[in-house]
Amino acid sequence: MEPRHPDRTRAARTSLQTYNKVVFIKEAVTEDVANNMIALSLYLDSLDQKRVYYWLNCPGGEVVPTLALYDTMQYMRSPTATVCYGLCLGMGGFLLTAGGEKGYRYAMPHSILMMHHPSGASRGQASEMQIEARELVRIRDYLTLLTSNATGQPYDRVIRELSRNKWMDSKEAIEYGMIDKVLHTPMPKMTGAAGGGPTFNFSRADGPDFDTGL
Repeated sequence: MEPRHPDRTRAARTSLQTYNKVVFIKEAVTEDVANNMIALSLYLDSLDQKRVYYWLNCPGGEVVPTLALYDTMQYMRSPTATVCYGLCLGMGGFLLTAGGEKGYRYAMPHSILMMHHPSGASRGQASEMQIEARELVRIRDYLTLLTSNATGQPYDRVIRELSRNKWMDSKEAIEYGMIDKVLHTPMPKMTGAAGGGPTFNFSRADGPDFDTGL
């Protein structure tokens, strides 16, 4: 049997992803990541007008590169769909919610989602720090507006709740308007020695108190 060449395997995988119009975002969005994803998105859009699927396992990222990718997704002629597998936090959650076409925003059953306002830091003279603060507030308000439009939640609620980390599971994300559907997969049955195995509810508890079992 001929040994598998790493470059050939990688090329075949890339070719398959291109054929199916799938883009994987599996790290924080930086300038380099955004540039690569934008180039791939524009290339896929040039092939035909079939839907492009963005699979995200994204722990967040920088605001400006993420907005550049978001603008590209809105510019493309091809419709877009977003899928969260693993986690989508911060700007990753924003891409999942605002980047995908309504009705085509998905999450896997055990996905972890979180949204919050952008953060920043500045140094220098007081006047320069004041300018930086105004710019950060402007970006916060703009992202809040986009999130409000994408989720259908009132602007005032979004700007209030995202002032702290807002964690959600897949079910809560549907209720909030962050996604449209959970992609269910067959789950293994847990059986104990007596036939009745332990049960576990992955949904987030309603109250702040919970039993750790310790």
